[in-house]
This record gives sequence, C-alpha cells and structure tokens, in this order.
Amino acid sequence: MAQMDLEGLRELQDCANYLLDHCPEARESLCQQGKEKWIEQVSEASVRMLDVCNVSKDVMTLVRHSLKELQLTLRCNESNINVKIAAYNRHRNKLKKETLKCLNTLKSIKGGGKGTLVMQRIEQNLLFVAEVLKEVRRAIMTMVESLFSLVCIPWLERKQSKRSMSSMFTMRFCCLDDVWDEVAVQSASTRLEAAQIAVEELEIELGCIFRRLIQTRVSLLNIITAKMSPV
Repeated sequence: MAQMDLEGLRELQDCANYLLDHCPEARESLCQQGKEKWIEQVSEASVRMLDVCNVSKDVMTLVRHSLKELQLTLRCNESNINVKIAAYNRHRNKLKKETLKCLNTLKSIKGGGKGTLVMQRIEQNLLFVAEVLKEVRRAIMTMVESLFSLVCIPWLERKQSKRSMSSMFTMRFCCLDDVWDEVAVQSASTRLEAAQIAVEELEIELGCIFRRLIQTRVSLLNIITAKMSPV
C-alpha cells in the first residue's frame, strides 16, 4: 500500500476551510468583481471531488464485504469452497471495473490547477484552495489505486501435488481435484484479515476527506451567493 501523508492533507484542508470561512480579507477579496469564473471553476472541482468520494466509498464497502465473505468461507472450510471462490472471482472482476472507473474519473478532474487559474492576477487565496483540491485528488487516487491492488490479489491457489499423468487425467475428468493446501488456506485467511483492516482504514480516511470537502463546497457556495446578492 502506498504511503500517504494524510495528516498533512487534513491540515491543508483545515487551513483552506479556515481561510474561506474565517478570514474577512480573503472573503472580501474573493467577492470582488472579475473573479466569478475562477470561483466557479474551483467550486465545480469540489463538486466532482465529492461525487468521486461517494463512489469510492461505495466501492470500498463492496470490497470490504467481499473480502470478509471470502475469509469466512476459508475459515469454515466449507465443502463448496470451489464454488464460493469462483463466485468471488467473478465478483472481483466487477469490483475491478468499478475501481478503474473511479480512477478514470479522478484522472479527468483538472481541479482548476492549470489554465485561467494560473494567470498573473489570480487571487492567491483562491489559488491555495485550488492547490489543496489537487492534493485531495492525488490522495484519493492513491487510495483507489491501493484498493485496486487489493482487488487484483489472487488470494488462494490450488494445491500443486505430484501425481502421475494418468492420475491427473482421471482426477481432472472426474472433477475430484478440489484440493486446497491447508497452509495456503490459513495464509490466505490471515492476509484477508489484514486486507480488511487496510480497507477499513482507507474508508475512515476517505470519510475525513469527504467531510472537509463538504465544508469547502459550502464555503464556496456562500461566497458565490454573496457575490450574487444585491449590496
């Protein structure tokens, strides 16, 4: 799993939100004429970040539940373990598609980091908020990439036993080769438990980012509303 400075990101988000909510000079400057387009760009980026956060949270929940169900299957040593693992693998393909969709959406978000927002006369406070949103985007991308790596892991392989060619032929066609290495099953169960904890931690951190994004969005909307209100 990739390392992320999530504590530092939380501090950046808090600074941006404080700037938007509690700094009169910054709010007054942002309410000046001619900055509507810049504010709308950053505001739109915050909306898209909230949308992708929601989708990412849903995918994380699906992955966590799938890992838990697979772990329970291994622990119970069920007779239909082959069927359960095959079902998980099919579901895993769906989860991989969902996580890739999240990544593609994140990659399409520019966050207002280039173009008009880097003009010489850009309001520095707004530029700071835009840069924080870019850092949020990078963090969520790293989270979803970590999630994708977990989804792609083949948790259990068949036991490779030494048999004669005739024995292998007979077992293959009689469907008697549902043999699983007990050590491998135990190892997979342990790793699945660790993966569940990792996903839960990602969900918690994503929730922190989401709540701060909501505050950023509300603050930007308040500024936009103030600009539209008659003096």
